[in-house]
Amino acid sequence: MVYTRPGIAQTMRVVSRYMSNLGKENWRVVKWVFRYLKESSEITLCYDSTDVRLHRYTDSDFVGDVVSQKSTTDYFFTMESEAVSWGSRLQKIVALSTREVEYVAATETCKELIWLIDFMKELDKEKVTPSLHSDSQSVIDLTNNPIYHDRTKHIDVRYHFISILLKDNVLSLVKIHTSQNPTDILTKVVMTEKLKTCSSSVGLLR
Repeated sequence: MVYTRPGIAQTMRVVSRYMSNLGKENWRVVKWVFRYLKESSEITLCYDSTDVRLHRYTDSDFVGDVVSQKSTTDYFFTMESEAVSWGSRLQKIVALSTREVEYVAATETCKELIWLIDFMKELDKEKVTPSLHSDSQSVIDLTNNPIYHDRTKHIDVRYHFISILLKDNVLSLVKIHTSQNPTDILTKVVMTEKLKTCSSSVGLLR
């Protein structure tokens, strides 16, 4: 989940919360994960590209945790089409809208992005302004609009960090269609074909 199999990151993140009190439903999920790993034991992250340009994707799942009513932040960083960094974690706040959830997710992703930008600079790579891909047009509009909306003034000021990065041309926020966003496998359980599509797009191959 952490080093080689991002495809099970979301599932393991959920069932890990119940390790001290594992119910029958949780145990069924764990057995499903074992079956999946057995049937896909030949799948691994493959790195064969000489292109070191980073591609960055962010997404979220609104109120994905029914217990805490919190949403999920997910991100993928790929070097060409091979995953080098990914994450799936609950947000620390209870968001009030899908736009707020996506906005927080994009900001949290930027923290990892800043570290990777500095790392690439040390390698003398990635000299162009990096872009972050999101499937939320409302978030792109919000981050590019300097007006402080009444509907967003309740958002913690630290989450407006992404707007500052865009203003300073540290990065750009780009729209991507949901079907092309590989972070879906970090957000929720997906069907087999979708899993195969997302997995192949981040370098999980046989």
